[in-house]
Order: sequence, then C-alpha cells, then structure tokens
Amino acid sequence: MLMFIIGCFVGSILTVFIMSLMFVSKRADETSERHYRENEDKNNEM
Repeated sequence: MLMFIIGCFVGSILTVFIMSLMFVSKRADETSERHYRENEDKNNEM
C-alpha cells in the first residue's frame, strides 16, 4: 500500500514537471522567435 501511494505521488510530480517543461520550452520558442524578428528589423533599418 505504501509503495502504491509513493508511486502515485512520484507519478503526479513527474507529470507536473513534464507539463511545466513543455510549457516553458514552448514559451521560450515564441520569445526567441520574437527576438530574432526584432533583430532582423533592426538590421534592415541600418
């Protein structure tokens, strides 16, 4: 019974960890794309 509780606990933590990782990577992609576009615009103005 104790192993089952520990398994559920670890599973939920892993799920939250993976979801947060995917969320952070998605946001990082968006911000890096925006950065890239801003740099391109600045280079074009020069």
